[in-house]
This record gives sequence, C-alpha cells and structure tokens, in this order.
Amino acid sequence: MFEPMWGIPYVLYNFYLSLYMKSQGITDKQIGFLISLGFITAIIFSLLAGPITDTLGRRKTTFVFDVIAWPLAALIYAFASNFWMFALGIMINSAQRVTAVSYNLMVIEDSSNEQRFAAFNLINIINISAGILTPIAGIAVKMYGIVKAERFFLILAVVSMTVMMALRYYFHTETSTGKVILAERSKHKKKAGYNKNIYKEVIAELKYKPLILMIMSVLILFNMYTTIGTHLSLYFAPYMSEVLKIEKSMISLLGVANSATMIAALVFINPILSGKNTITNMVTGLILQACGLFMLITIPTNNLVITILAVMVFAAGFGIFRPFADAMLAEVTEGNTRATIYSLLNTGISILSATMGLISGYIYDLNPRLIYIISICILFICMLVLLSMKKSFSTQNSDGEAL
Repeated sequence: MFEPMWGIPYVLYNFYLSLYMKSQGITDKQIGFLISLGFITAIIFSLLAGPITDTLGRRKTTFVFDVIAWPLAALIYAFASNFWMFALGIMINSAQRVTAVSYNLMVIEDSSNEQRFAAFNLINIINISAGILTPIAGIAVKMYGIVKAERFFLILAVVSMTVMMALRYYFHTETSTGKVILAERSKHKKKAGYNKNIYKEVIAELKYKPLILMIMSVLILFNMYTTIGTHLSLYFAPYMSEVLKIEKSMISLLGVANSATMIAALVFINPILSGKNTITNMVTGLILQACGLFMLITIPTNNLVITILAVMVFAAGFGIFRPFADAMLAEVTEGNTRATIYSLLNTGISILSATMGLISGYIYDLNPRLIYIISICILFICMLVLLSMKKSFSTQNSDGEAL
C-alpha cells in the first residue's frame, strides 16, 4: 500500500541522478569511483545485516535503516556540489544492504511459495509502474534545468519516503520467525553481533547445499551487472545522451517504455509462466536482456524508435527474470539461517560490484559500448550456471523436477 510513496520519488530523482552529478563537475571516472565506494561501504553493511536483523527484529531494522539509506542520502544529494558530498551520500545509501535482508524476510516469512512469488511480482509492478511518470522528470529538466529539477525531486523524496516509512512501520508486525529469535535472544541475553561463529557455521552448512550456492552465484553476478548494464545504472542516461545522441528531455520516454514493458511482463506473462519450469523462465529472461543490450550496442545514433524497441526487449527479460530469481532463493532457504544467508549474498554482491564499479569508469571512458559488451558476457555466465543447475537437479528428486 505504501510502496508508491517510495517508488515514485525514487524514479523521478534517480533517472537523472548521474547527469545531475555530471552537471556538478563529476567525471565519468569519478562516477565509477562513486559506484565502487558505495559497494565497498555496502560490504560492511552486508556483513552486519544478518546480526542486526536478528538483534533488532525484521520490523525495527527495516524502519531504522530505510530512513538512513533513503531520505538521509537524498537530502545529502540535494545539497551536494562536489565529489566528496556525493561520496558521503553514496556511502549512507549503502545502508540499504541491511534492509535488503530485513525487508525481504518480512516479505517471505509466514508465506507460501505461491504467496512469495505473488508478493515479489506485485512489489515489482508497483515500483516499475512509477517509471511511467519519468516524462514528468524530463519536462521539469527541460523547463528548469537539470540542477533545479533534480533538487526539487530529491527534496520531494525526502518528505515522501520518510512519511512512507513511518506509516509502514506503524502497520507492520514482526514475523513469527523474528519473534522466536527475539524471544530466544531476550531469554539468553545474547546478541547476534557477538556470535562470531555464525558465518562459519552457515558457510559449512552451505557446502552440502549446492543448489543454494548456485542460485546465490547467479544472483551475485546478476546484481553486479545491474550496477553497470541496466536502466538502474548511473551509466544509462549518459550512454543514451552522449553515445546514442538522444535529447536529454526525451530520455524520459525510454523510462516509460522500460516501465510499461516490465509491467506487461509482470502482469500478463509471469502469471502464465509461474506454473512452468522456473529455471527455463529465468534463462528466457536473461536471453531477452542480452538481446536488448546487443541492440543498444549496434543501433545507429539519434534513432529514438529503435532505441525504445531495444529498451522494451531488455525490459521484458528483466521483468521475467527478477521475480522468479527472488522467489527461488526464498524457496530453497529456510529457518533461522535465512538472515545470515541473505547477509552473505549481499556481501558477495557488494564485493564484486565494488570491483566492477572501480573499473567501470575507466571502461566507459575507454569505450562506452564496452559496458554493455561486458554485461552480455555476465548474462551468459548466469545462463550457464542455471543450465548446469537444471541438468544437475532435474533427475534427482521431485524438488529438482520442480526447477
């Protein structure tokens, strides 16, 4: 119910955030440094996410770290005028790695596999629907310039997100698993942060659960690619304006095409696919994304129609892949180790994304198209892992057949 109060302002300010940074004197290489710095900080937050979530509970952790990661970071961006202020905002925004654990647990605990898939699908529909409003950002940029428009949207985000998080916290209730963990810790006066062996125990356990490890590897690679090769990347808007020569105010139409296509996939395609082979669905989504990126590499400049088509092909694949991937990880994990597994997942994402962020600025500066070539390679690696999973588990048992 409250998700649009986050999704709408986020879309409005994030779409032009990189161009706003560049208007403030940030270079392509510095954007790469900012991406890397954000993920380096995220490594720390990711390692602490599991213990914090089990100590404070899913509900309280989500509220506290959401407020830190989003309204506070947006406020800093609004007044940023140099590299170091943007760096501070990026680092604070990395606190979202804590809520990436706590909020996901709020969604998946106390729910069936069917409910989890429906929940992830619905959350994606809500947030992606906000992308239809990106022309508002484009009109504002054209009328008032990138700086004034972006700062207005950032202040709007501060207010809307803060109210949203307070209301959501009021209506949230702690999950049953969270209540059990909190009760145990209260009884034994033991805080999660002091259990130094928790990660060693979970890693040892994962050695005997290759399915979880393989899914985690796919999600880590996919999220690493998301930082450079998707509509969520800080390189998306610069690539469209600088390489494909699309007018800045018209780039917002690409956001509309992206969002509308994803919504169509989530609303009409995914419910049909939900009863079919999950891994096949995920591979199909990856193939479509790779095709869309290939089109962005090869299409001629200043051709808005073909660019929109490429974005639509990509968006269909992204919309198919993401809910199935999130639901699969939730399905194969269970019990009190979930928070630690999600924490490890986010740590892996942060480490690889930090590395990619560090070199991505140099790659983009060398040849912007290399960003998408590398992205396609990452997608193919994900496909190979998924196909290996399907081959390994399809004949073992009924669970394997469900994949």
